[in-house]
Amino acid sequence: MVVLAASICTRGGKAIISRQFRDLSKDRVTSLLAAFPTLLPDTTKTQHTTVQGENVRYVYQPLEEFYVVLITNKHSNILQDIDTLHLFTQTITSILRTVDEREIFDNCFEILNAFDEIINLGYKENLSLSQIITFLEMESHEEKIQEIIERNKELEAAEERKRKAKEIQRREMMKKNMESYEFQQSQNFVQPSYQPPSQPEHQFTQPSYTAPEKQFSKAPPRKGGLQLGKKTTSLGGEAQPLLISTPTPQQSTQSTPAYEPPAKERIPNNGILILVNEKFTGQITREGSISTAEVQGDLQLRINDPSLAYALVNLKLGSTQERNTQYKTHPKVDKNLFNSESVIGMKDQSKPFASNDQPLGVLRWRSVSKTSESGESNTLLPLVLTTWVSNNEDGTVSLTFEYEAHPEKKLDEASLLIPTGDATIESSDHNNVALQYIEEGLLVKLSDLVEHPSGSFEILCRGIDDEEALFPMEVVFSVSQQVEAGEQVGDVTVVSVVNAESKEDLPFDVHYNASNEGYYII
Repeated sequence: MVVLAASICTRGGKAIISRQFRDLSKDRVTSLLAAFPTLLPDTTKTQHTTVQGENVRYVYQPLEEFYVVLITNKHSNILQDIDTLHLFTQTITSILRTVDEREIFDNCFEILNAFDEIINLGYKENLSLSQIITFLEMESHEEKIQEIIERNKELEAAEERKRKAKEIQRREMMKKNMESYEFQQSQNFVQPSYQPPSQPEHQFTQPSYTAPEKQFSKAPPRKGGLQLGKKTTSLGGEAQPLLISTPTPQQSTQSTPAYEPPAKERIPNNGILILVNEKFTGQITREGSISTAEVQGDLQLRINDPSLAYALVNLKLGSTQERNTQYKTHPKVDKNLFNSESVIGMKDQSKPFASNDQPLGVLRWRSVSKTSESGESNTLLPLVLTTWVSNNEDGTVSLTFEYEAHPEKKLDEASLLIPTGDATIESSDHNNVALQYIEEGLLVKLSDLVEHPSGSFEILCRGIDDEEALFPMEVVFSVSQQVEAGEQVGDVTVVSVVNAESKEDLPFDVHYNASNEGYYII
């Protein structure tokens, strides 16, 4: 037998869903199904039957208000066709709760996947209904990883809500206690009508309020260090550096104030400051191949001198042979000038850029690596790691990592978060690997990556029943540095800045910021 197509259609021959197993066009299948009702007899009392058209045979069975139809050639075995039709109908009814058009559309992908399990290149597979259902319910490793990531994000959001609620409650308690203390002081302090001259004046001065300051100025001890996917960033600003606070034994026995990172210093501006910001997203397999790699970036101008506001910024864009990059300019920027000459300038060049020393976003881009035939696409990500996992006889798990840092990204420090609580480092090519334990697991710090762009190290993990518990691992990094004019560090390189009218060179500085956003080893 040869099944050309399997369809669910209305009583009038309108196709709801259809799957072609041979070379048939959509119009051909639609016309065959449209002609199908005209071939049906006036009354049909059987549960399934067949009719023949001019070139094909229809094997069909009513299903509520629809027909399940198999279109076969005229030489196929009718008994086998009917048996296959039974299997199609049983599979459809097992997937659908109610047989109606909306339910069919909601489950169309499951139904079509079931069709592909039953028929392969027009011939029926030797499968039962239970086997088909089992195949459809098989878990996807990628889907499982994505569910874990989404669940972690939900947990982090819940923890953040709890933290903010506790902070609000703490502030309200401070306010109530302060009001209560002031009221008590005012009630206890009574100014006497007669002041003896021998009594010093300062004894009647209201005491300064110090006790509540000591009692309520301290927040609960900070729990945990690094949290996956949580970085304080701003559009066009630098990603906050990774800050880990490990209490000493003396500090762990008493309440300590909540750690507050120092305020980020504002980058000095000597006239024109250009900020190039990039956020990296990627998934690296344990074998070192890159599943996904993406960069989202933007370019911002900070001008504090009105005489320099009439400017044109000459850029050099990244190679399109290595990646797919989409650029989008600000509505007030001359888009045609950027597309033709890679120059950022105002549409009306008689008008200046804003000169209030505030970041002004003028360009955004999104890059995705092109994967070669060998699977290499590491020109986009600043750091790639290959992982070897070995289960030892003593119940430990050895993780061997080989890392490679991209030289153009200027990445000097990075961290790898492994969800395990008991591990030691065994060996390293260089003395640039250090371990630190935090609440989420083991934090592996890599340093001096500019001097040592490649290397390897081994981690020995204890108390791991399943190696899958060690994944996904998160790669965390932050780059913030000044670069020279024409120095390539990202998708956009600033070559020069000139006056829009005289074309004279203008002084400028370039600052490059890079950080991770969803950068995992899966």
